[in-house]
Amino acid sequence: MVRTLAGLVVACLLSAPSAALAHGGLKSSVPASGATLSIAPTELRLVFTEVAELTFTRVELRGPDGTVRLGSLSFAGSDRRAVVTPIDAPLVAGQYTVTWQVAGADGHPVRGKYTFSIDAGASGLAILPPPGAAGSIAEVHHDPETFPDAGGFDAGSPLYVVIRWLQFASILVLTGAIAFHLFVLGFLRKKQRPDSPMLRPASQAAARIGFYAALALAAVAVMRLVAQSYAMHAPGSGFAPALMWSMIGRTTWGWGWLLQVLATIGAIAGFSAARRDPSRGVGWRIATISALVGAFAPALSGHAASAPTLRPLAILADGLHIIGASGWLGSLLILLAAGIPAAMRLEKDDRGPAVADLVNAFSPTALAFAGLTASAGVFAAWLHLGAIPALWQTQYGKTLLVKLAILGIVTATGAYNFLYVKPRLGKLDGVQHIRRSATIEVGIAAVVLLVTAVLVATPTAMDMTK
Repeated sequence: MVRTLAGLVVACLLSAPSAALAHGGLKSSVPASGATLSIAPTELRLVFTEVAELTFTRVELRGPDGTVRLGSLSFAGSDRRAVVTPIDAPLVAGQYTVTWQVAGADGHPVRGKYTFSIDAGASGLAILPPPGAAGSIAEVHHDPETFPDAGGFDAGSPLYVVIRWLQFASILVLTGAIAFHLFVLGFLRKKQRPDSPMLRPASQAAARIGFYAALALAAVAVMRLVAQSYAMHAPGSGFAPALMWSMIGRTTWGWGWLLQVLATIGAIAGFSAARRDPSRGVGWRIATISALVGAFAPALSGHAASAPTLRPLAILADGLHIIGASGWLGSLLILLAAGIPAAMRLEKDDRGPAVADLVNAFSPTALAFAGLTASAGVFAAWLHLGAIPALWQTQYGKTLLVKLAILGIVTATGAYNFLYVKPRLGKLDGVQHIRRSATIEVGIAAVVLLVTAVLVATPTAMDMTK
């Protein structure tokens, strides 16, 4: 079942055109698209549907004589959706093409082009040189290859989707390790089995898994930076340190990336200390604080960062959604990978009851975090959809429905575990049942993360109505 669902999602990724996954777009321009002018323009003014990040914005003008030199980009007064660039070269009559690239606060690139024409008798045209004279009126601004292209690679490309999926999966495992230690083992430690010999090895195993998840997240951060720079800059220049640093320090996307890196470094240090000595709480405290901070970093490179209204609440809901999903499904993964193996190393007669204790402690944790996931998700859906019909009338809504359908399978599997498998725990055959059904639940959850990685690069219904 998991393989089938994953195959369907991947097929959708490969078949969907990249342009369909872009945010916002060009709202208006001066000169306007398709216009025929009787006066040669002296500047280009482009108004976008969302606030533009100047660091990610590029404009190129090409006419009958090639690329036309343009001046520096700037905002049009206080309107951060309008970008202006002066035309620094005289123009001739003919057709011109404006090619543009822009990205909003979430860092997702959008590209497009339009044309306008200048009449032969228009005022303000350049004086043509005599026939046969050397030189050209138009001056080349830069080599055409310096305009970002990246072969169509952008935030909606399948490879970028996979990178985001790895990011979400690493965060889920990392935060799940903390939830398992604090709530599942914490409940046993304080309420049921304070002297259980499985507590220490389970805690160490959770710290070890969290440590490797943090290392994976660090590697993914490097991949995200490279992918973003490649998508936003010209081929051959995207890996220049100066351009990367400008992207990190001058954009909302970059601040979110830097926040994620700092939180990941803290998590690596915390888990490293916790795995050496789980009895000391300082390592777990550092890891917990780092995970909480890092959970809000993806919001700065997703829909929440570019929400037209209630942006602080959108970022808060996005972070809480990640925390909830990680506490629910991430801790289930740690239960399978750390908790049950620790219980199975006990004496044979103690194994079944120990696994039952773990599952009984996990159940209220899962319910609480699942409730948080649902509440934050409903608010985010309301904010980004705007109206219920957008669920089936927009690409964002349709993708969200796919996510909800697969998440419904996860919920149904969890209900099966709670109603059918849990009452049969206490014996070794019950352990096999919980392992099998919980593994299926985690596998389907991985597919949910893949759909989420697509969803965060799909234009929302509110984007389409700006």
